[in-house]
Amino acid sequence: MPTIAIDNCTIHYRMSKWASADTPAAICLHGSGADSVVWGYQVSRLSKQIRIIAPDLPGHGQSEGEALDSAEAYALWFNRFAQALELDTFFLMGHSFGGAIVQEYARLHPEKLKGIILIATGTVFKLSNVYRELHANGIDVENLHSAEIPHSIRQGYAILKKVSGPLLHADLMAAGCFDSTPWIASVQVPALVLWGNADFITPRELPEALAQALPQASFQIIEGSGHVLMVEAPKPFNTAVAEFISSWQS
Repeated sequence: MPTIAIDNCTIHYRMSKWASADTPAAICLHGSGADSVVWGYQVSRLSKQIRIIAPDLPGHGQSEGEALDSAEAYALWFNRFAQALELDTFFLMGHSFGGAIVQEYARLHPEKLKGIILIATGTVFKLSNVYRELHANGIDVENLHSAEIPHSIRQGYAILKKVSGPLLHADLMAAGCFDSTPWIASVQVPALVLWGNADFITPRELPEALAQALPQASFQIIEGSGHVLMVEAPKPFNTAVAEFISSWQS
């Protein structure tokens, strides 16, 4: 993996090997507790059409540094990453909490974006809000009555418990603070919002409301996919991404 130094930390990132310099660039931001490996199908299978660049965020994967405490902080960090790679304009794609970072970046630097792709994300994170509240109060979701938390949230929380760790915890706490509702309608950037209809982490109403709030957005459902669409349904996902980028690259 290539590396670059930002804030005295070595940052690792994946990049398409076969894309030429004149192909559109799309930077991919992973979600909570993950790293750039989740974009493997995009780096390898879209490489002739799109210059895919997927960093490990600070403290994630092989990148040095520590996890940051908000989507806005990651957006500010990401601007330094884009500047270090000398990228003037590009497409920006984010999964789950990575989608929150994309929204923040689109608010701060819309002039740099040709378009954004938001995957399994929303203006808020219901599961992360629940997670944050439960951990703040030392409550275990398994001890709550089913009527107190929706079934889909309980399923998502159970999945997170299986992979829980300090890094995931830090990211979920940051996601729990995120709310783009007051300003998302001001983001004048072409957008594609994707959601899998078997997603127990992000309920449909969240990405759907996000698409409705964005002035230039379309909402697309990937059938049979869960939360990590780019891994679980790479072919329809890549098709949707390639079509969106092709329509807005000029």
